[in-house]
Amino acid sequence: MPEAILSAHHLEKVYRVYRHPMDRLKEMVTRRQHHERVEALLDLSFDLMPGESLAIIGENGAGKSTLLSMLAGVTSPSRGRLEVRGTAASLLELGMGFHPELTGRQNIRLTAAMMGLGEAEVEALVPEIIDFSELGDFIDRPVKIYSTGMNMRLGFAIAVQVNPQILIVDEALSVGDGYFQKKCMDRIHRFVSSGRTLLFCSHALYYVSAYCQRALWLEKGRVRALGPVEKVVREYEAFLLDKGQAARAAKQQEAKSGGGKLASITSVRQLGEGADTQVFQYQDPWLLEIEWETRDTELSFHLGVGIDRIDGVQICTFGTHRDGLPPLNGKLFYTARLSVPALPILKGEFSLYVFLLNEQGMHVYDQYLLQTAFSVESRGFQVGLVHTEHRWDLSPEDSASEPASQETPASDAA
Repeated sequence: MPEAILSAHHLEKVYRVYRHPMDRLKEMVTRRQHHERVEALLDLSFDLMPGESLAIIGENGAGKSTLLSMLAGVTSPSRGRLEVRGTAASLLELGMGFHPELTGRQNIRLTAAMMGLGEAEVEALVPEIIDFSELGDFIDRPVKIYSTGMNMRLGFAIAVQVNPQILIVDEALSVGDGYFQKKCMDRIHRFVSSGRTLLFCSHALYYVSAYCQRALWLEKGRVRALGPVEKVVREYEAFLLDKGQAARAAKQQEAKSGGGKLASITSVRQLGEGADTQVFQYQDPWLLEIEWETRDTELSFHLGVGIDRIDGVQICTFGTHRDGLPPLNGKLFYTARLSVPALPILKGEFSLYVFLLNEQGMHVYDQYLLQTAFSVESRGFQVGLVHTEHRWDLSPEDSASEPASQETPASDAA
């Protein structure tokens, strides 16, 4: 059996939080506790094998960044043992470790030297790092004038070009323009494909599933689940869905008891092939059932539905008022369905927004959000987000003869 490249044994991280600066001195003098214990991590153990990719997932405050900081050597555990048997490069907070008064070029040399590279190795890597970062003339200007996106470019360029055995990436890649984000993700894909080891923390579960074999789900500093990424991500998505529905139900109940809203959405369900589901494939039928209630039968209602990719990119919207349908009225309880016969989406994770609107479609009575509503899985590698029917004409100048054209139906997505 190969030896683990990284091993965590019963790791714990406990912080002491003092409400006032003098409380530290009081504690030393009186020998009585004047601090609050904050348990960021408790009894965490796992092994990471060479060439394996591990995702760290969980809600904000779960302990993900604390764990990655320990693995990167930024902080040490309060208890337990951590063994790292390879060179590691980390991208945690943007620009962390950069000297603000030094230029980007000088920070490259300083950071690479701190990672143990020799002078000759550093000089050989500097042009590659500068080229990847695409900072241009800014590379010879002080880092203190860099934007957050420029800091991210420089930090990521250094982290991947020093060719570490372990790459540790936190949420930093969520900052920056879409072009460079894609460039970073392509580089991570190459890093993983080359058999290197990746520790990846992200709320973008699509990336998590694409790059990692295993996932570690943290909840309040403890391990909630550790196992194959598909299984753990599916459990985490179900947890988020249940939590969101419970919060909405409580909010709706509060509105009813307090006499708040004039109308409230009570249920949103997705249907596929006659059963509840959150996983679809390209061209599957998709059906959304919406229920709402009101205390005033004279109110009139329109419905609006929006589908966004999980990173916030708007995909499409639907509206009964935009489709020329009359508003609904005259009842206390309503049910409506929106059906899409064949999803044109190729792949990805998607959020769902439902709006309960007035008769003009301008005022929002209530809204309902499913943050991780559904995913579309591709049967093979797909480029792009949607597929549309189209036709190629490869010899338009030879229109007098038989055209060399090919019509591609939506079912033949490439």
